[in-house]
Amino acid sequence: MERKDLVISGSGSASGGRYDLIKISGTGKIHGDTDCNDMAIYGIATMEGNVKAKAAHISGKARITGSLKTEQAKIHGNARINGDLQCKQLDCHGRANVDGNVSADEVHIHGEAVIKGDCDAEQFHARGEFSIGGLLNAGTIQIKLGGHCQAKEIGGERIEVKQQGMTFLKKLLFHVGLTAESIEGDEIYLEHTSAKAVRGNRVVIGPGCDIEIVEYQDEFQCDPGAKVGMYKKV
Repeated sequence: MERKDLVISGSGSASGGRYDLIKISGTGKIHGDTDCNDMAIYGIATMEGNVKAKAAHISGKARITGSLKTEQAKIHGNARINGDLQCKQLDCHGRANVDGNVSADEVHIHGEAVIKGDCDAEQFHARGEFSIGGLLNAGTIQIKLGGHCQAKEIGGERIEVKQQGMTFLKKLLFHVGLTAESIEGDEIYLEHTSAKAVRGNRVVIGPGCDIEIVEYQDEFQCDPGAKVGMYKKV
């Protein structure tokens, strides 16, 4: 069945269904589940139902009341997804709010992401701010601190948290650091991180950290500018 394009450039609404391209540059509402090849939101869009798209590009403001499943999600504007987000690659340069879980091969956060559930990925890279209400789980986790980042629990094979360069004024006005209840991995390097427990094979606690307990198997190093309540080899 041939797929048609759905283009809303002013103000309008349409029913869900199968489309080739969905492009909204004005104010648009789509009622029902949607399946399309490409979705481009430049204006304000409300999509009532689940959305499936090969590629989703949100430069304006979009609200999806269901879940979003796509190969590539690029968010340069503001996106709210009431369900889950499942994709191969997530690039967030704007703001993303996901009420459910995020599952992806690669996650890149350059803006701000708020995920109420879990975030599961093979690669997780962040240079902005994020809040994850559940578990952040990824093979490689690389965080360049540029604001406040938090997750309830973090697990991975390689976890690296470093503070990137910033102005004195930003350091003075904003909290810059990572907060988590527990962090577990094979290789862990942390800066400016607060956690109750850190467990790993090789653990390096860098400057600005405040950790209640560290458990390690092979190697442990601690910067003089860090605070560690207790550490032990297990």
